[in-house]
Formats: sequence, C-alpha cells, structure tokens
Amino acid sequence: MFIVNRLGSAGIKSLVITVATAFLFVVAVLLDLQYLYLMAVALAVLPLASYALAAFFATHFVASREHSATVPEGRRVPITLQIASQGGLPQSSVRLADNVPEYLAPTDPPALTGMVPMPNSTPAPLDTWDGSTGTRTYFVEPQLRGVYDLGPAKLVTTDPLGLFTFSATLPVQTELVVLPEPLQARDKSAGGEGSFGVRERDGKTRRGEGMEFHGVREYQPGDPLRRVHWATSARRGKLAVVEFERAYQQDICIVIDLLKGSHYGKGRASTLEYAVKVAATLADRTLRAGGGVKLITQNDNLTVKPREADPEAARFRLFDRLARLQADSENSLAGSLNASRIGGDSGTHYAVLTAQGEPHLLAFLAERVRHGDTVTVYFFEPSSFGGPKAGVLSPAVAGKSASLRVVECETHSPWKEGGRNLEYLLREE
Repeated sequence: MFIVNRLGSAGIKSLVITVATAFLFVVAVLLDLQYLYLMAVALAVLPLASYALAAFFATHFVASREHSATVPEGRRVPITLQIASQGGLPQSSVRLADNVPEYLAPTDPPALTGMVPMPNSTPAPLDTWDGSTGTRTYFVEPQLRGVYDLGPAKLVTTDPLGLFTFSATLPVQTELVVLPEPLQARDKSAGGEGSFGVRERDGKTRRGEGMEFHGVREYQPGDPLRRVHWATSARRGKLAVVEFERAYQQDICIVIDLLKGSHYGKGRASTLEYAVKVAATLADRTLRAGGGVKLITQNDNLTVKPREADPEAARFRLFDRLARLQADSENSLAGSLNASRIGGDSGTHYAVLTAQGEPHLLAFLAERVRHGDTVTVYFFEPSSFGGPKAGVLSPAVAGKSASLRVVECETHSPWKEGGRNLEYLLREE
C-alpha cells in the first residue's frame, strides 16, 4: 500500500502551479480570452493527472541485501542494498532507507548515509540508478555482539512531476552475526596461565614441563629483579631480564551462568555482556597459546581441542556460540555441570562467570578444588549494574587453588580505555 506524503521541494512546485493558474484565470477574465480559461483549467488538473498516473501505473520493485554473514564487534562493515524495477512508469527519482537495529551504529553522518540506528531511517538517494536497477551502500560499526535482523527496507518514489511521494516497504530481511571481540593482552597472559615473562607457579595441577628459557629482553617496569641478566645488563649498559616461555598451555573450562533473571543491566552495561567479553578474552588467549577450551552453559557443552583439524573453524564455532548467548535458561548452572559429567582428570582450570552465589555451584567447584583443579570465579556485582546487592551469600570458593575476582560496571568497563581495567583484572595472579 502506498502512502502519499508531501515532499519538501513539492511545496515550491505547488506554489508555482497555483500562482500560474491564478494568473491565467485573472488574465482570462480581464481580456475575456476563452483559451486562457482552458489553459488555467488544464494547469489546475495537471497535479491530479500526475498523481493518477503514478498511482495506477505504479512501479513494482524487488530488493536484495549483500553483506558479510559475520563480523567482529567494532569492525566497520559495508552493507549494500540492490533494487530493480519491474514494470510501471519509469522512475527518475528513487530514495532508499534501511532498518538498522540499535548497536549497529553507522560510521557516517546520517545526512550523508540516510541511515540511522532507528526503526525508520531517513530515505536517501541511491549511489547508482540507471532507471531500472540501482544500489545503495552504507557502513555500520557494530557496538555489541549478538544476532541482528536487518530490514525491511523502505523505498520512496515520486509522481512524474515530483509533487507527491509514494513509499513502499520492501520485505528483504537478512541476519548479521556480530562476534565478541576479545580484549588485547597487555601482559601476554592467556587463560589461567602466562606466555612470556610470567612468574613461576606451583605446577602440581599443571600439565607439561613448566617454564623454558626463551631469551633476554630489555627490563620493563614490574619485572622481578631476580630475573635480571647481569652479564647482558653490563654489556648493554641497561637492565635486561631473562624471558621464559611456558612449554605447555593449560586447558580452560569456561562456565557461564545463563539463568533467567540472574543478569542485570541493559545493553553493553549488563552483567551478561561483561561475562561474554571475559569469556571471549580467556578463550582467545588460551587458543592462541595452544590450549583447549570447553564452554559450558545451561544450554551448551562445546569443546575446542588444542589440535583441531581446522583451528579457525573451531574458533569460529566457539565465538559464534558466544555471540548467540542469552540469559534465558530455567535450569541451574550446578545441575548442568553435574549433568555434563565433567571433572574427570585433575589439572583443569575453571573460569566461572556468574552474577549470583549459587550454593550448589560453589559446592561443585569446592569439590573440583579438592581433586586438584584450579578455580577462578568472576563475580559480576549486581548492584553496580543497577541490580540488588549481592547479599550475605558469597560466591567465593574456599581453597588454596581458588580465587574470586569481582567485576564492577564502571570500574571494569570493556569499552572504556580499551578495557584496560578489565584486562588488568584478567591477568595472572
């Protein structure tokens, strides 16, 4: 169904036609010229004739949209709308807009793109239009991971005189999956372990041969003085330290609580989005260092092994799943962990991401610590995200190999200063 609207420039055209019609009519009366009466009438009905032509010989349009199926969070991506006319009057003026969801923020000003993150965008001229086919390309920069539906598109045309506009909705729907972007490591830490220049730790729950000599590098603030290589320092005239590399990488089991109603906040400032950012960072660092990752939620049990036949495809499966996570489970996380039958051999590092202190979950983790596993609980403080106080129930797990890290909304924002404070929290203790 077409909706008739006034164009901004149409007012001027209408005024010109009105003034011309009145002028012809006045002259016809003063000079008593019959043909001027006919000209005035013809000019008066011209807008109606133009509207009738456009309405009864409406052009049918079909549209398609081209873009990448997936894109990392924060990456600028082009989206191209293609339209083609099928029958009807030739169209010289065609304007197009797209329905862009929130958090797919355009990188160009709306005045240039005609695309704003609102349900009804402002139509803008096509980039190319030859009378029958045309394209319109705009760019978005996703601000938040997730699955987004693009469309429908809105097309606007005019009558032959350009006095009236006709708009139609083009039912072209596509899906864009935005993958979470891990935080960049400032200290090369990965998962529950380090890569270069890390402290030696108790290895009784670790797999592999421990630390191996990697080389000598320039001293950096924070390096332990016991690592100073005095011979090299004397030769260079400045401090140099021994750099180690770990000959193994511990696997990590990332556990995310998706219990419905247990997450707080809205949009990027929510406990779930912070949890996904932490999970993506830990998973990325572990995979890059050669470790395996297991992702467990109430709805998933996904494993990426250290030596996958196609490591990039395996990584994509993991991050695609992280992009689709929603806090919609009716089951407890502890029940899902027990049902998954994990925790056979000792030496697994658990990273538990939750916004609540579930007693059964803490009991499960305490049992894993007693069996030689390590546990880090990342607790997303609800009150800092607009939720209630955590209460008297502490999410901490007792044990020498367990630690608690509290994540707060403003203090550890992943989107402020490149997530520096949150990245610092993820460093090896």
